[in-house]
Amino acid sequence: MAKSLSIIIGSTRTNRVGHSIAEWVGEQAKEAGFDEIKLLDLKEINLPKFDTPVPPQYAPLETAEAKAWAQQINDAQHILVLTPEYNRSIPASLKSAIDYLSAEWNNKPVAIAGYGYIGAAANARKHLGEILGFLKTDIVEETAGIQLGDATLVDGAFTGAGVTSEETAIFDTVLTALAAK
Repeated sequence: MAKSLSIIIGSTRTNRVGHSIAEWVGEQAKEAGFDEIKLLDLKEINLPKFDTPVPPQYAPLETAEAKAWAQQINDAQHILVLTPEYNRSIPASLKSAIDYLSAEWNNKPVAIAGYGYIGAAANARKHLGEILGFLKTDIVEETAGIQLGDATLVDGAFTGAGVTSEETAIFDTVLTALAAK
């Protein structure tokens, strides 16, 4: 059976590097046993800010945007959530997108990856793990990160050059564990 991976790109900022990092992760995922890679780019999906009188655990959201987002998550066989680190946490765009749904996350095989200038987004990855754990995802315990800096960015762009062999090995471990779920 073919294995598919949906990569959620959590940043919606102008001049972000998340999309190019997601493409690099997609190449690593193919080496870890995934046959199909789909990018779920929150900037392109363009969900309105989460603002509902009743949380989705108690009443599913009925807007067209919420239904389309729910379908993308339901259709995802495996998910890797890719987050930058802003102020020691995940971006509001990612938290809002997660908050749109409830039951759709239950038992969904999920892994976490991050990137940042301080600790390869370790704080954001930890916080995201707490959020996804609360939502009862089937989460890969280990997370992967990329340390941004002069070695990984050339003129502000990420190309994959400069990612250390240790970082690549951790991505392989995380993606292999996710593919096994």
